[in-house]
Amino acid sequence: MVGRRLGPRLLCGLLLAGVLAGPAAASRVGHPFTVAVEAAPGGHRLVGLNRGVAPVSVRLLLADVDNVQADALLPVYAVLAPQSQAVLLQVRPAVAGRPYRFSSEAVHAIGSYRAQPDANFAYRLPFAAGQRAVVSQSPDGPRLTHDTADSEYAIDFAMPAGTPVVAARDGLVIAAEFANRAGGRDRRLLARANVVRILHADGSIASYAHLAHAASAPVAVGDRLQAGTVIGGVGATGYSGGPHLHFVVQKVVGSSTGFATVSLPVRFLIGSPPRVASVAHGQRLRADEAPTSTAGRAAKRDP
Repeated sequence: MVGRRLGPRLLCGLLLAGVLAGPAAASRVGHPFTVAVEAAPGGHRLVGLNRGVAPVSVRLLLADVDNVQADALLPVYAVLAPQSQAVLLQVRPAVAGRPYRFSSEAVHAIGSYRAQPDANFAYRLPFAAGQRAVVSQSPDGPRLTHDTADSEYAIDFAMPAGTPVVAARDGLVIAAEFANRAGGRDRRLLARANVVRILHADGSIASYAHLAHAASAPVAVGDRLQAGTVIGGVGATGYSGGPHLHFVVQKVVGSSTGFATVSLPVRFLIGSPPRVASVAHGQRLRADEAPTSTAGRAAKRDP
């Protein structure tokens, strides 16, 4: 989830106007994030508060500035660790004794834009051992919906509804949504897919989308999982033509206006004994039992 924008608040004179913005919606991402304004010697400081389980990238800038001197070049880019706070910027009057004012705006994204994902990591197939799937959409074939940077390398695995979906790599659950029921070819459903997002040790994030509705969520934000752990069932929630798993690995990148999410090429361990390979459009796959210790053997393994 990127590009969350915190509404500006105006500071006048030397009076503290209060919190710069309320917490970002946490129901879907589980990451309450706030920027607060605090009094400081000679001025004020803007403090980022990350009360979530994952790092947060933030971009902060000032506008409507009058008689303000900042202690850093703008905009300010920073990464806040989980459950942490940090001073993003300090301001004071450029001319002492005169009132000063400014408005400010912060944009944040879950994940670190400084992360350097391991391009050689080999993932296990994201469905349970013994189950079969057909690659219905992939980077090498016709693209029906994967036409943006955040889905360029996404893969759709067509499977029967209810097929167990498993984590393709060890990681931390940073989003888990199972409440949605509706699905179909209606663009109003684009944001209504059930999804689990898992943060990996190298800062990349895997998304597992269109999961089936579940009255009792199999995983929750903050859970640490091993590869092979069941995280849900195949469904057709959201904008979908039928039961399938939409799987994509992404990273957060900085931009001139904030942050964006881009997708990454993925290779899998396929067969028994496993070999490392990319999947192809129309390919029929069977997930074989792959111990956690096997995942990533072709490159670096998660610790």
